[in-house]
Amino acid sequence: MQKSSKISSINAQSVTTYPKAKLQHAEILRLNIIEAAAAIMHESGPEGVTIRKVAEKMECPTKIIYNLFGNKEGLAKELFLQGCKLLAAAFQAVPKQDNLKLYLRDLGQAYWDFSRNHTSYYMVMFGGAFSEFKPEEESLHAIFTALQQVIALITEAIEQGIIAEKDPLLVVNLVWASLHGVIHLHLGGHIQNEETAKTLYDRSVSNLIHTFFRSDI
Repeated sequence: MQKSSKISSINAQSVTTYPKAKLQHAEILRLNIIEAAAAIMHESGPEGVTIRKVAEKMECPTKIIYNLFGNKEGLAKELFLQGCKLLAAAFQAVPKQDNLKLYLRDLGQAYWDFSRNHTSYYMVMFGGAFSEFKPEEESLHAIFTALQQVIALITEAIEQGIIAEKDPLLVVNLVWASLHGVIHLHLGGHIQNEETAKTLYDRSVSNLIHTFFRSDI
């Protein structure tokens, strides 16, 4: 009798209610739609992403996408936010090192890899892929969250006296702008050879470390 009661208790705890199952289904559907939009953009560019084409790829009515995202701008915002989550995960996967110069190199490599592995998301986040979408407070906060590893590294280097500049966000923005510049030129076709682009990128990382980090430490 006691065993039966225990089983009933476990079963009751593991039951997924209809409202919960409905929410889980909606979240899975939302993520699949975002991935479908990213795939279309990878194949046809941002101009190829329309509600109708995404619906066709998902084999669902356009009404479902409108209900979940509102319009194309809403879909672009979700692509942006999902990209931020992927970038944050990429940075978090980099093992922290005591040598902050090497750690910054590793984070720089993770940023390059993100731009190559998730180019569609990168262009939504940093390449102005959708002219109708302008990042608002929630989107900008997501970028700040994604860059936490870089911000923490620069802040620690300043506190240790390894970097003379006292404003960590200034240093982060200068590093970010420099590295983004090389990537954006490459993705825009101005540096067509990837090997050349990567060489310039690595040199930029080295130059930034030389500029900001004290050479006597």
